[in-house]
Order: sequence, then structure tokens, then C-alpha cells
Amino acid sequence: MRMFSGRYLVRALAALAGAGLLGCSDGGSSQLPATPESEAPAEDGLAEAYAFFKDQFVSQLGFDQRFPIGYGFHYGLVSERLSVRGQSPKGQATLIFAEERVVATLEDVPPDQEFDLWFVKNVEGSGRTVMPEAGDQLFKVGAFTGVSTFGGRLLDTGVGANVHFDLDMVVVTRAGQDPTTSRIAVGSRTLFEKRFFRERRGQGLDPVTGTLSNRVETTDPLVRRGASLFFGQTFGGNGRTCGTCHPAENNLTIDPAFIATRPPSDPLFVAEFDPALALLENPALLRSQGLILENVDGFDKPPVMRGVPHTFALATQQGLDNAGLGFPAAPPDRRTGWGGDGSPGRGTLNEFAFGAVMQHFTKDLRRRPGTDFRIPTQEELDALEAFQLFSGRQRLVDARALVFRDARAEQGRTLFLNVDGGAQCAVCHKDLGATGGDVDEPPTAEVRSFATGTRVLTPELPADDGFLAPHVFAESTIGNASFNVPSIIEAAGTAPTFHNNGAADIEGAVSFYASDNFRRNPIGRDFRIRLGEAQIESLGAFLRSLSAAEKIRQVRKRVEFVRGNRSSGNTLILDLAIADAQHAFDLLAPKALYPIAQDSLASVKQTLIAARAQGDASRQALMDEALLQLGRAKAELFSANPKNEF
Repeated sequence: MRMFSGRYLVRALAALAGAGLLGCSDGGSSQLPATPESEAPAEDGLAEAYAFFKDQFVSQLGFDQRFPIGYGFHYGLVSERLSVRGQSPKGQATLIFAEERVVATLEDVPPDQEFDLWFVKNVEGSGRTVMPEAGDQLFKVGAFTGVSTFGGRLLDTGVGANVHFDLDMVVVTRAGQDPTTSRIAVGSRTLFEKRFFRERRGQGLDPVTGTLSNRVETTDPLVRRGASLFFGQTFGGNGRTCGTCHPAENNLTIDPAFIATRPPSDPLFVAEFDPALALLENPALLRSQGLILENVDGFDKPPVMRGVPHTFALATQQGLDNAGLGFPAAPPDRRTGWGGDGSPGRGTLNEFAFGAVMQHFTKDLRRRPGTDFRIPTQEELDALEAFQLFSGRQRLVDARALVFRDARAEQGRTLFLNVDGGAQCAVCHKDLGATGGDVDEPPTAEVRSFATGTRVLTPELPADDGFLAPHVFAESTIGNASFNVPSIIEAAGTAPTFHNNGAADIEGAVSFYASDNFRRNPIGRDFRIRLGEAQIESLGAFLRSLSAAEKIRQVRKRVEFVRGNRSSGNTLILDLAIADAQHAFDLLAPKALYPIAQDSLASVKQTLIAARAQGDASRQALMDEALLQLGRAKAELFSANPKNEF
């Protein structure tokens, strides 16, 4: 049994999207259906991700005792932009709970001016935003009166029980002013940080309000609220939503083949039909290479062109440990986006959405908050973060104990994990574990940036300095065209790869690291990568197998939800499961991997298509059949899977 072609499926799903079946755009509130008709008890859709976070936050980093929170320039929230030697103010406050004390630094500020530090908790209400406003809860921590190690400012003060202040944001202001009128630098606490500290004091998160999507495979109201916003909220801008560039039906990313299916009126192409936004994108590069325009160094600096990173498995790649590095390596405390500096403020996923609204949703290139787009609320940013943490995997996968049935994939697994071997992939890609020599390391969520020289693959594009700007870290590779090491499991299924979409498929990406282009790069000279064509194909088979296994897991999760919950939104969830079954098939078929698994995936797809044609109450038997076939497909991939990964 053969499957529909990938291009056919993309076009079919694009037609559904055009008919409003895969999401919506609106000018203020989501039009997605509200709650399912038969409401199941709410689950904790983020339980696995939160457990993973707590293990890092508490056991590995000790941030429950000494909590660092950075702050920096946020173009949507600061009241004025200061600059010293071309750098904006930045710093980090450490809350020392046992001593009820705060120690904070502030760098890159004029030496003849004075500043204060504040904690802010946003209070929700009609017409309110994430911006500090009258009516929000404000606590002045103190003034920066000392001198930091790097010659900036230092604050060291006792705050008593206010060390437990339920803050959403830290704000640096001019001396004598409060955050409603002065904001020099800001940093937001993340959803999981707030959840942790409230939980420790016997409190929960704020109640969920607003429209909930019933088209995501969970009953968790916060995740469903985030899905509604992600695919339906335009924030009063040019018609784009987060889902415009991160469509659910296309692996939460875009590529030239998918872009070609979009109608001319799609908000993705707003630069082509709105003269005021003609410079918002480079339409030729968008359509031909799937690249979007990003002002990563500021809207007053030349832009760069980058691919759209998928938003799967973000719970596993936040780089929490970066907050512990301190200045000049942090802030940003987290490493978001291709360059690791994709968010304003502190650099977190919570702040990322605001940055995306200002970059991509604006109605005018002057980007005036409140005029060219609506400023999000704290509730919206938290919900958007929740949905993104929910999407895809919520934990790491240990590949050391896996054994693949396909000999090429198994050889690729061995090559990938062995840090002393010919591939040495696990030296940088630490999220699957590592072997070799005296090394036997479990997976880690560490996120670092490296200058691997992939820009040579697209010399026609504008120069892209990667993480921050070159002059910030003149003596290191950071800031010298360095980019994040991405999560590897999803890589084969979300091609093209690299920040510039420089490799068309996963084999092309592997080939780059075996090329003279990489070996001529300063970092490349530190490696001993020697790969022949057969080894490149083996690594590709391994990475395709991983991506297919993850797709199978995602299909199973959606099928199990439809089996156990009655909702009109289940039809869309089935559409997405059908698309994922096709994506898994498309990963395996071109390389003749696992023919029996391909047949099982074909059966899964046909079963789901049949289920989609039936009423929601009549789908259970077909869901049982789909689950049986998914189990067979997974079993065909692995001859050993002792931890039941995927």
C-alpha cells in the first residue's frame, strides 16, 4: 500500500487551512471553537516538561537556592535606549533565598547616571498589557551604588520576605523613577520559574481565561489557551499569527515546497501586497529558499536572512545553565532562536513571542507599540510559552541503549555517539548521550553556540554574525558567526537545515562536516572528522530513523487523545496525525528504510482518513486499529529499546 505524495498532502492541508480548518487569523480574539463538547478532566499537559525543568533547575543548577535572573534591552518595553560603546544596558540579579538578599549587577551604563532595580508583578484586567502599568504590583529592591567586577554597577541589599516576591519581571529604572515611567533594561521570569516558586509557597498559577482551542491533543487549559493564541491571534497587526511561519501541518516550520502551496493573499506574503511593509521581507528569498528577514542586532542595524526554526521539543533546549555563567556570557540567560539571541530582554522563550510580534506582525516598519501592533498581556505570553513547551518531545532521549534493525541506521548510531570516532557528532550534539574512549555520558540539555562556517553554503546572503555581535566577545568564538547546536532528533524531518537553510536534507548537513569547507574553519581544525559516502548515508539513516520514531510517537499521542476524548476539534487533530504519518513515511521511503514500517504507516494513514470521514462518536475502533499499526511500525525500527524511548 502506497501513500499520497508529500506534495499532494501539503496541498490538501493548505486547502484545509485556506478554508479555515487548520486555524484562523483575527484582529483581536480567536475564532477557534471553545471547549470540547464532552469535557474530560484537565490533565497536566506539561508534567513531563516541568519534571525535566525541575531536575535541571534544582538538582543540577541549584537555582532554587540562588536564582539568577538577567535583564537587558527589550525594544518593545524600554522607555529609552541607552548605549555605551555601542552596547545596551544589561545585568543580572541573584535572589539568595536563605539570606533574604539580592545581589545585582548592571553593565554598559553611563558612569555619570544612577539607576534602581525593581520587581514587577503584572495585574491582569481589561485593556492591560505586559508593560508595567499603574495598578501592577511594584517593589523597589534598591539602588545600584557599588562597583561590579567589570566596572559597572553593583547592588547588594537585604529585602526580607520580599525575596519571595511573586515577580513576572525585573526592571532597571532611572534613579527616583518607577517602572511605569522608566525602563532601562528588563527581564521576564519564565512560566516554569513562576510555577516552581509559587508551588514552593503552596500556590498555583493564575486561572486560565480567554478562548481555548480544542484542536490540540490535551485537556490542559493553559496549553489549549496557548494553542488558540499561537494559531489565531494577530495582536492587531498585519494579519500574521505565530502559525503563519510555524504551521502545525508542516512540522511547525516553512520550506519552499510548503510556501508554494500558500495563496497570494496569505499574510506570509504581506510584504508583496502592502506597500508600507515592502521591506518587511525579501520575497524572492522567502519563496525560493524559505528564508525570512530578521533584525537580530536591532531594527536600526542591517538585517539577516534565516530559516524558520521548528518549535518542537523546546522544553529540552532552553539552555538553563547559561544563566549561571554571568556577565559577559549572560544575559541572555537562555539561548533562543538560531543565534541564541532571538529574544529581547533576558532571552527567554517567554519573551520570544513579544519579539516575534514586533519583528513579524507589525503594520508599519516604525514598529510603534500600541499603534502598529498590540502589546501582549502577561497571560498571553505565559500561555504561548506553555503551548510551545508542550509541542513535540518534553524530555531528552538516550540513544546509547537503542539498537536499530536497519544495519545502516545502527552503524550511523555508533558513528554519531562515539566522540573518538570518525564522525564525532556527540562532541557538540550532546542531547542523545555519548560513548567512546573513557566517555559514557548521558544526554544533556546544555545549549552552546559554535562558529562552524555554514555561511559558506550561502555566500549570496547578507553577513550574519550569529550570537550577539562580534565586538562583544572579541577573544572568543561567541559572536563570531556562531549559532546554536539544535536538537538533533527533529533535524531530518524539518529540513532544510542550518540557520540559512544551506543544506537541502540531512545527508547534505552531514556532508558539510566531512567537507574541506568545515575543515578550513577554525573549529573544524579541532576535529578529526573523516567520513566516506557510505558513512554519510549511515548517519543519515540513523537521523531519519530518529525523526520517524518521533513522528510515530506524535501520531500515537494524537490518536490516543481522539480515542479518549469527544470533540469537534478531533477532526483537525486527525488531519495533523495524517500529516505526521505521511512525514514519517517520507523520511523512510527515499532511502528504502524499514519497508514493513512503511507499509504500517500507510495503513495508519488510510485508517485515519477513514476515521476522519466518520462522526467523532464512531471512531474508537479505527483508533484501536491505528494504534496497533503504530505499534508495529515502531517495533520495526528497533531491535532493542530497553527504556521504551519514543
